[in-house]
Amino acid sequence: MSDSEGSTGGTVLAVACPGGMARQFRVQVPDEATASQWRLVGSFREGWAAEAAACRLVETGTPARVVQCRALPTAA
Repeated sequence: MSDSEGSTGGTVLAVACPGGMARQFRVQVPDEATASQWRLVGSFREGWAAEAAACRLVETGTPARVVQCRALPTAA
């Protein structure tokens, strides 16, 4: 299922996955305030892009991780 998006001529695709949100890859770094928690610094559609972002952070001395989110919680 798709709809046209007005003047840009782009195509908008409907999400067809559990929870109503597409899979995404999140890049996280340790939270400075609480060492046991992680803070979101980026969200990517493609895994390779998230890995590249995490590698750039690690190269500058910032620990980072990539978390694959297949089904995200949504408000009821």
